[in-house]
Amino acid sequence: MNEAHARSAPVSRRTRTGIVALAVPDLNEPYFAELTSLFVTRAHERGLSILIQQTAGLHEREVDIANGVGLPPIDGLIHIPRSLTVGDLTRRTAPGPIVLLGEHIQVSPFTHVTVDNKGGTDAATVHLADAGCRRIAFIGRRDALPSDAADQRFAGYRTAVDRLGIGDDASLVATVDAFTPEEGHRAMADLLARGVACDGVVCSNDSLAFGVLSALHDAGARVPTDVAVIGFDDVHAARFSAPTLTSVAPDDGALVDAALDQLERQMNTPPGMDMPVRHVVVGARIVKRASTER
Repeated sequence: MNEAHARSAPVSRRTRTGIVALAVPDLNEPYFAELTSLFVTRAHERGLSILIQQTAGLHEREVDIANGVGLPPIDGLIHIPRSLTVGDLTRRTAPGPIVLLGEHIQVSPFTHVTVDNKGGTDAATVHLADAGCRRIAFIGRRDALPSDAADQRFAGYRTAVDRLGIGDDASLVATVDAFTPEEGHRAMADLLARGVACDGVVCSNDSLAFGVLSALHDAGARVPTDVAVIGFDDVHAARFSAPTLTSVAPDDGALVDAALDQLERQMNTPPGMDMPVRHVVVGARIVKRASTER
């Protein structure tokens, strides 16, 4: 786990409530649901309660939560933004302890915790190459509504493909409108319908990968014999797909603990005291399952 440091403005203080707000984009996405559950468990171990707020990635909703609109008194906020800006944060009307989680805002005067997304998909691409794949597709770019996580994961794939000298073909890259099984199925079916030959697929997340597995099954393609598939996030359902899904597993325990550590550090800082901003990056590892076992 890597940390970078900067300086921030003094932190204001209020009476403790024992409540920390967690703003998440979409609880229908399994990864966010599982991460939220882990936050609740780890916060309880610290004597804290989690107030869950779903934003759908909407700018107005994210700004309202950052400003405490509609929230009871809280001790701090962990925010997973999708459209929030640094300007929005510097104009907060309810300043207080805040930790940003994820990829959307990585350079700012606010403490930030994220996963090594680029390194994860680089390793995923190498894993497929080691399994014998030479035309590796990437499913999960999102151009209409950009995603910082997807951009970094695509960058990791591209870095590995360039370094390995394999499958440099723009037709192997498929965009999606959302990170859902339906979009994974549609994108994979479209590649097959267009006659794009691939023997491996890196997916931006596991939900897309589940759809990819379904589309390959519908087309009569054998996984992993004909096409090996790897996802990202290692959600619980990856253990029960057919075949079971190889996935890049972020160190979610380290992610959650780092976010809570940094928030409590701010909560415990005396009023008016300057404190360093920290930017923390946690690692990820590949969990090998049947979808890549050749």
